[in-house]
Amino acid sequence: MEKFRPPQNRLGIFKQLSDVPTARRLCQFEGRYQNTSTWESYRATTELSDRMSEDWELFLRRWRKHMSEQGRHCILAQPTDVEVWSGKLLSRFSRDRTYQHWYVIEGLYEWLKWHVNHPHTYNPFHMAASVAGSSAHEVWIQKQERNNA
Repeated sequence: MEKFRPPQNRLGIFKQLSDVPTARRLCQFEGRYQNTSTWESYRATTELSDRMSEDWELFLRRWRKHMSEQGRHCILAQPTDVEVWSGKLLSRFSRDRTYQHWYVIEGLYEWLKWHVNHPHTYNPFHMAASVAGSSAHEVWIQKQERNNA
């Protein structure tokens, strides 16, 4: 069995949002993502069964709704957005189903971070999960358990 890997191991030099220079924070790029299909570019990188494709679209719809309620574009989350969403999911679904939602959107942010066409230099999911005792951290633990099974 693999050892637990804390989310802090996935963070680069920016450990929390306050470490990120203002000019690099995702909220600075709102205009860049209006009327774009970033999700479609990400989705095209993974071959899924019809059932999984339906699930991914459901998870995205729920994430978009949540981010709309936060007043932000779904590609420009803050760690607090991830924490609130994680808590909502955990109150509604099992840890495993919550992780399924989380995994897909976390993957989108990781993909964005590694593509030069996007200004993402940090992953808000990892920042949120690095707070011990948080809902996002609980989902991270589920991720580790599934990866180690």
